[in-house]
Amino acid sequence: MNDEVRSSSSSSPPDTGQTQRRYPERKPGTLRRVPHGIKLRVKTQDLDQSWIARQWLDLIESIASPEMLHEGMVYARSGQTVRYSVEPGLVQGLVQGRSAKPFHFRLQIESFDTALWIKFIEAMAAEAMFITQLVANELPSSVDDLLAEQGFSLVPTDTAAVSYSCDCGREEFCQHITAVAYLIAAQLNREPLTAFTLRGLHGHQVVERLKQTRAIHTHGVAVAHADPMIPESRAPMPPLEMCLEDYWRAGARLSELQESPPPPHAPHALLRRLGPSPLKGKFPLVGLLASVYGTVSESAIQLRDQAEHLNNGDE
Repeated sequence: MNDEVRSSSSSSPPDTGQTQRRYPERKPGTLRRVPHGIKLRVKTQDLDQSWIARQWLDLIESIASPEMLHEGMVYARSGQTVRYSVEPGLVQGLVQGRSAKPFHFRLQIESFDTALWIKFIEAMAAEAMFITQLVANELPSSVDDLLAEQGFSLVPTDTAAVSYSCDCGREEFCQHITAVAYLIAAQLNREPLTAFTLRGLHGHQVVERLKQTRAIHTHGVAVAHADPMIPESRAPMPPLEMCLEDYWRAGARLSELQESPPPPHAPHALLRRLGPSPLKGKFPLVGLLASVYGTVSESAIQLRDQAEHLNNGDE
């Protein structure tokens, strides 16, 4: 998670039509070496290759001064970060500078409240493509369009939504925080769902809630995952001392379990859970897959019955 892909020799980045960021490089000077420090190893031009990482870097560059951006890049390249963690709404860790001891920092991002998370996940659940992409560790920029309808974005556009502190004593966005901010940008390239964590909810929790909400929207929860049928009332169990003679005997009640009705069958439960396909065509993809599954199932049952007849000696 921490170490990045090793950087190759720098070369002129291809012209992609976007303004290329300039990250000054220089020797670390008198920085104290950190054994096994976390280094930024991606190429400079690849640091903001995803839309979410670009927005994150835009935020950082709007807060930190050019001097701190310069120093922060040197710290990130030199591996001055001892450790850092990304928790809901909070990034914190230790960064070694020129002093004897590393500095502890905290970077807080304003978290979404519960009501906004519910609206956001409900909006994503309306489209099957979102759950497919998030499960594949992809974060489409269209998720930000859904948030924009509520007046928010995954990466804050207002610097007032960001607060920070560092033991180094600087009141500004210092080089220690900036160094880790660059590491976060690289992490967003690799693990874009980290953006959800920065806004207050772990990425895997967003995916799970999205699955549940999507299942409810497609009416797949009750049939695909039927709850066990528990009697509404049960007779009280007799004391243990009154059951010693029959304790190790199964008793007649085991036969009653065979008489319990099985849970209702849910045909094509997986298709029901996924919901309508986002792919367009002459025929609905879900319906075509359901027909294929049905045909394959019937053929398998026929083959099984034929094999049983042969084993029983039937012609």
